[in-house]
Amino acid sequence: MLNERHTLELPDALKAQLGVKSGEQVEVRIGADELKISTPRPVEVKKRRWGMIILTFVMSCVFLGYFMVRKIYQVSLVGSESVATMVLLLTTLSGLMSFMVVFVRLKRQSGSAVEAVSWRNLPTVALAFALISFMLMAGLFWIAGRLFKGASFDLVTSTALFALMTSVEIQAINSLVPQLSSRLLTNIFIAVIVSGVILAMISNQNLYWWKHNLSFLGTNKAVDSWEFNLALFFSGLILLALVDYLFASLKRIFPKSRQLLVLRILLTLLAIDLGMVGAFPNNLEIHSLHTRLAGYLIFLILGLIFGIRWLLPDISTDFQHISWMIAAALLAGEILFQVVGYLSLTAFEIMAFLLAFSWLVMLFERLNDYLEPIQNQRYVIK
Repeated sequence: MLNERHTLELPDALKAQLGVKSGEQVEVRIGADELKISTPRPVEVKKRRWGMIILTFVMSCVFLGYFMVRKIYQVSLVGSESVATMVLLLTTLSGLMSFMVVFVRLKRQSGSAVEAVSWRNLPTVALAFALISFMLMAGLFWIAGRLFKGASFDLVTSTALFALMTSVEIQAINSLVPQLSSRLLTNIFIAVIVSGVILAMISNQNLYWWKHNLSFLGTNKAVDSWEFNLALFFSGLILLALVDYLFASLKRIFPKSRQLLVLRILLTLLAIDLGMVGAFPNNLEIHSLHTRLAGYLIFLILGLIFGIRWLLPDISTDFQHISWMIAAALLAGEILFQVVGYLSLTAFEIMAFLLAFSWLVMLFERLNDYLEPIQNQRYVIK
């Protein structure tokens, strides 16, 4: 039995089977239909720590070697050959490699949190983490480049700065992978799409993008349009992985639910369509295709909102009311834009995006609630 002081009383036979003694710690994972008890593995922690040190050292040698070969002994903070460029390339690659290695190790362990994540989702989730890291560092260097114009460092200082950022990146990845869950994937989805859109807006502030439309950020007339398009594309991939992860777990709770199957199909189509909107930007030659794909997004979202009462088991009254309110706001925005002419195209697109995105996040929060309570807690054997 468990008590408030986080102690766990186990039969002697089970203690022997687990290989633990009184006073030792165990990790208890409580899921919707399971309870797993495992012992901490300090050896694995030490392996990951040494792996982080070795990978940081190797990448720092690559960084140092590049500038020595190029005979550059004063390295700029930002620019084509700079600390920023090497961090964005090598540090992002380090994070991606670290994610893959830690994921594979944990996947082979019984009782780990990543056990519920399928192997087919590994490339998508790993690339999503790398993309978030890349965008975050790109944003930080963008700010630093404007705060410290013309800043440069000697080779030793720049290598030390690179090593510091690389070690922080790898440590962050090592800490996040063991916590991988549907809620974390939901947060990744939010982070990727929001950071990509915001970075694209900031990059194009001098082009007055808001005088055109939101899709302008992804066209060949925009600055760094790849940020916007890549964010949409990877958001679609993450959404696809999230849907697969969530509904594989929900199937154990609702094994023969046709409503959930229809909901899964609609969300899968939404994820594919979102990725295609990023893959086919609103350039002149494919304008009609982009517009058609964006239109499908609206129809799918409206279909989900209007049908959620029948698609989601035991839907709460509050969520149903919120869904109707969002649907009403979308229709009101459509009238104000198309009929009244009060809203501009950009204002309508941003309003529709925020409403649809907010509702989608709330939907995934409701789906995650079905899998609760899921928690990891350490207990002392009594």
